[in-house]
Amino acid sequence: MPAATANMHNKESRIPYRARNTLKKASAYTILVLITIASLFPLFWMVSSSLKERRDIFLNPPMWIPVNPQWDNYVILFKERMFGTVIYNSLFITVIHTALALFFCTLAGYAFAKYQFRFKSLLFAIVLASMMVPSETTIIPMFEIYRSLGLIDNPWGVIITNVANAFGIFFMRQYCDSIHTELLEASRIDGCSEFKIFTHVVLPNLRPALASLGIITFVNQWNNFLWPLIVLRSPGEQTVSLAVRALESGARTPYELIMSGSVISVLPLLLIILLFQKQLIHGLMDGAVKG
Repeated sequence: MPAATANMHNKESRIPYRARNTLKKASAYTILVLITIASLFPLFWMVSSSLKERRDIFLNPPMWIPVNPQWDNYVILFKERMFGTVIYNSLFITVIHTALALFFCTLAGYAFAKYQFRFKSLLFAIVLASMMVPSETTIIPMFEIYRSLGLIDNPWGVIITNVANAFGIFFMRQYCDSIHTELLEASRIDGCSEFKIFTHVVLPNLRPALASLGIITFVNQWNNFLWPLIVLRSPGEQTVSLAVRALESGARTPYELIMSGSVISVLPLLLIILLFQKQLIHGLMDGAVKG
């Protein structure tokens, strides 16, 4: 065994360093390519199925690329299934919810990071503990409250829900801790009000955090299903996720339309991730280091 080990070591030592390094890189890239293909395959199959007729989706062996793309599947969604209104509803709810969540989470995170008040640690512990409460347990009391306020079948019943969430407050608090207190004190000496300090000093220093939290909040709200299903009753008030779910109809389920609707629902998220992936990664990495 010692002789065999020595021979293997000698053979390895004869391989040039650059060749070994190239071999390692090639192996790593091959693994990454395989993982990427496996990750993108469901997306490819969804897009391919959205351009097929219903009978072609279940062919065996499968038809990977449709011979005659059925673009009418998308036309039917917009003409017969009100997907234009549905997309507008989703954008309206998601954009306003994201803006409000960024504002309130940043306000709360800044207060917990830079202000001293009674029961500060206890209140922050309660905020963090609320993350462990399943959202399903609060559905009934929230529904009764929203019904008494007239927010059922109203988009604002979805928009204002969870705008000051525990994760966002914790995330922004980590960033606000990195702002130098001396900078805030200098602003107070110059006569700035507390809200002006927040808008003109604090927010400009939180751009990476705002970008990261904004993307995360946008994606979560766009994909939100359970609470909109409970609150939004009218077809004209539905979001994309509800409209795709409403396409199911028992034995005659139009799977080609479901796939087309799924493509429409995924497309805005893909665009946002592709356009702002650097800001997302930068913000998350900075938050991890600051944490």
